[in-house]
Amino acid sequence: MVPIRRRCRPATAAACLLLAPFAADSVLAQTVGFDPADYGRAQLPLRQTTGDAAAYVDQNKGAFEPISELDPKDGLAALARPIGRVDIVLRNARTGQQVGASCTGALLPGDYVLTNHHCLPQSGDLTPVKASILMDYLTLDGKGARRFEIDPKPVEFDARLDYALARVAGNPSAAYGAVRLSGEAVPGNRSMLVIHHPLGRPKVMSRFRCFAMKDQAEGPDLRHRCDTLGGSSGSLMFDASVAGIALHKEGGLDPKDPSSFNKATRLSAILGRSRILSEIAAAQGRPVAASSAGDAPSKAGAAPTAKSAASPPADGPLDPASMNAILRGR
Repeated sequence: MVPIRRRCRPATAAACLLLAPFAADSVLAQTVGFDPADYGRAQLPLRQTTGDAAAYVDQNKGAFEPISELDPKDGLAALARPIGRVDIVLRNARTGQQVGASCTGALLPGDYVLTNHHCLPQSGDLTPVKASILMDYLTLDGKGARRFEIDPKPVEFDARLDYALARVAGNPSAAYGAVRLSGEAVPGNRSMLVIHHPLGRPKVMSRFRCFAMKDQAEGPDLRHRCDTLGGSSGSLMFDASVAGIALHKEGGLDPKDPSSFNKATRLSAILGRSRILSEIAAAQGRPVAASSAGDAPSKAGAAPTAKSAASPPADGPLDPASMNAILRGR
């Protein structure tokens, strides 16, 4: 196996590159790589790294708070339940070689999983051959975790907005609930919360100094200062409305540069392109952006409507006032 290469600033908490032989391929630039022989395992060994990335995660408890430490009845624990680790095996079309990649994904009503397009790429040399989502992965031993198979060919995707919507088998939302989506505008300096699996590790949340940058550019990208790492790709960003408002996709944060930022795609832009996601958000009673004329998402075949299946998640939402206090009272 070709040694894994790490292309990230040594001290940054931004999403890093930890990949096997395909480090040059931008499709996998924000995922965390693993030996495909380890696919299906809860704990993914970080082999042949140039630094102890796992130790880095453990040492930064101020940035990454373990979900396992929450009371299961806590509102934040309920918010985190529909979030899981997406594991993918991809094949290089030129060489036939396979590599494993790990991202984060969210369960939605209608048996869907939402993640980044670069986690389930539909263009370029890399093609996903199998995928799954690992739910309730809270401790390294994987005790209590359950895996559900994902169709590696998304029903909807958009490379520019970097989102992919794929079918998941086994109806996991019946056990873990589903996230809520919102197309609400995200102003600068808004406090946020990210729930994710950095480096494929057990589920954590980032809320310490986690906020949208004051200065935002035009377009669908949201600049934010929430700590992430490789493997955080595809994680939803929540605000006090306890609904997902952006989809994290790219690192770039530098602790030595206060003007640096990570990137996400605003849910308002994604809902404006996605028929299925906009129907889910509408059924949940959340703001939905108007679709852009002539700019529909790519599809991997006809997808059934989600309107009838878009019921509220099994776990009740956290009270917005309480969530706002949690976000701002740290």
